[in-house]
Amino acid sequence: MNGTNIPKWQRELRSFLGIKSGIILEGNVYDEFPRFLCEPEGDVFLDTDNLDQTILSLVDAETTALYFFDPVDGFYCYETTLEAQREALAPLFDGYSTREFRKNHDCTVCLMPSGKKGGKGQAETEQYIWVSEIVRRAITETLEIPGKETVVIVLNFASRLDACNLRQAEANTMYLNLTAATTAGQTSQITCNSLILVVDKYNDIPAWVYLNNPNIRTVSIRVPDRNTRRLYLDNLCGELAPFQLLSREDYEPGKQFVAETEGLQLQEIRQILRLAYRKDIKPDDISLAFRLYKYGVLDNPWENLENDILVHIESKLEERVKGQDEALSKVKAVVTRAVKGLSGLQHSGASHKPKGILFFAGPTGVGKTETAKALAESIFGDENACIRFDMSEYRLEQSDQKLFGAPPGYVGYEGGGQLTNAVKTRPFSVILFDEIEKASPTILDKFLQILEDGRMTDNQGNTVYFGETVIIFTSNIGLTKEVADPNDPFGTTRRRVPALTIADPEQEDTPEFRAQVTEQLTQGVKDYFHDIGRPELLNRLGDDNIVVFQFINKSDAETICDYKLDKMCQIIREEKGIEILTDEVRDTLRRKAVLERSNGGRGVGNMLEREFLNPLAGFICTLPAVPGALQCCTGPDGSITFEVAYCEH
Repeated sequence: MNGTNIPKWQRELRSFLGIKSGIILEGNVYDEFPRFLCEPEGDVFLDTDNLDQTILSLVDAETTALYFFDPVDGFYCYETTLEAQREALAPLFDGYSTREFRKNHDCTVCLMPSGKKGGKGQAETEQYIWVSEIVRRAITETLEIPGKETVVIVLNFASRLDACNLRQAEANTMYLNLTAATTAGQTSQITCNSLILVVDKYNDIPAWVYLNNPNIRTVSIRVPDRNTRRLYLDNLCGELAPFQLLSREDYEPGKQFVAETEGLQLQEIRQILRLAYRKDIKPDDISLAFRLYKYGVLDNPWENLENDILVHIESKLEERVKGQDEALSKVKAVVTRAVKGLSGLQHSGASHKPKGILFFAGPTGVGKTETAKALAESIFGDENACIRFDMSEYRLEQSDQKLFGAPPGYVGYEGGGQLTNAVKTRPFSVILFDEIEKASPTILDKFLQILEDGRMTDNQGNTVYFGETVIIFTSNIGLTKEVADPNDPFGTTRRRVPALTIADPEQEDTPEFRAQVTEQLTQGVKDYFHDIGRPELLNRLGDDNIVVFQFINKSDAETICDYKLDKMCQIIREEKGIEILTDEVRDTLRRKAVLERSNGGRGVGNMLEREFLNPLAGFICTLPAVPGALQCCTGPDGSITFEVAYCEH
């Protein structure tokens, strides 16, 4: 027989049933599983079954008694009639009353031993027997079952059994009984009874149950591989039969669909196809159903962008970000690929990398964050589509729990992660990770899967897709360097000093200086990822996606000063009804703005607050009435003063 199509976990389970007295089944336990008929000429795909039915098909029904238990249904087995099921379950409760048992909330069954009755007028005395004790007896003793040589018991939801117990001591007793069932010697038998614990993850049960226990084997159930997914599609029937076309190697939409569904369960694939059937989506357009399944919408904002969107983006960026022509040119190139659907074509067909990946490096206040917001407004029509994360909040190793959610059992588990929740809510967005160098290096590992595959599984097992996002990192890596403190005579104290400074703020930067900034910041980013041992993250970013923002130039500082000054005067006029006449002080403010250009546009804004807004507020407070207009003047010491131009009557 061939048997090569049968999943590895099924072959492994079949091999060790009767060899190991304890088997832990973990992983993809809630899926459908393919059932094959092994023939000399090859395996024949029959159907898909749930886990119970799959285990039934793997045991020798002629010689094995197979029982199941879960906290919801209690003990059960698959017999054709209720009477046959009661008869099959009877050996488990041999020695107790045949009175029908009931399951209790603490994973016990309520039974009455035969021959015991209460006093006169009282009901028969009930005795509570642990499920785990019944299991231990069934595994360790030889039950009198006609025609059956061995017993296999499957405990479904085994990782949740302890949650059904009200007291910790009861949970410990339960696991002690289960451990005793697997460690009892059965060396005289060629085959032994087996207990199968079905869990989400093997470490959901206490480690002392399986550590150093040679009688227990862990079998992992993986999501279906490419061949299984293709066979599944090839054997669709009923209303989904038209989608058999997707299994063909020479059918491009099917080939892409098989690649895209990497990591999905067979149940999820069936759900996608049912969505397609319900929405009357044909196999040629199956990608629409896949998008609907991932993002909850059929519309794709990227495909609905106008033809002149690139011109619109360019004008929007130039309006909001001054003096960064080279940086904006690189940003436009990345956005062009995204808009035209050409992102990630150099990678495998199964890759769903984000639409764009950018790393903004540069001094503070030069427009890095503003560029991200402008992109969000230009592409998605809303500046709020820029989801910003200040990475200084994620300095600690365990801070990744804030982004992706806390593990089960920890505070905040139910709330999920900040990043995964945000992307689930807005799958079409610009995601900005500000000042990435301030985050713990261990958090950066989480970005590997996002940048490569465009998806991440949150703490609750939900897959979040990043394939329709633009991801932007910002940093000022490379602008400072570490040197010895000259005030320390021993030379052990280190401090950081600027690695690049503007020689003369009142002069335009030379092309040589700007080239030096580009080279030093680019190299600083590369050195940073190598120093923290994350070169693979740099490789996923791509050298061409490192965008260097320059110090704002002299003329840019003057332009920003005029822009911010006009905006402030407009707000004061609209909200306070005061006209501010600034012609006489503009040159003074421009000169002061140029001196602040090493701190970028933010430094210019701080200067205007200090030199213009503060004295303006102080002057208005001294006036008995609100003036109609104020004239700005320059004092002898270069400070800004004000006088009433005229009053409104």
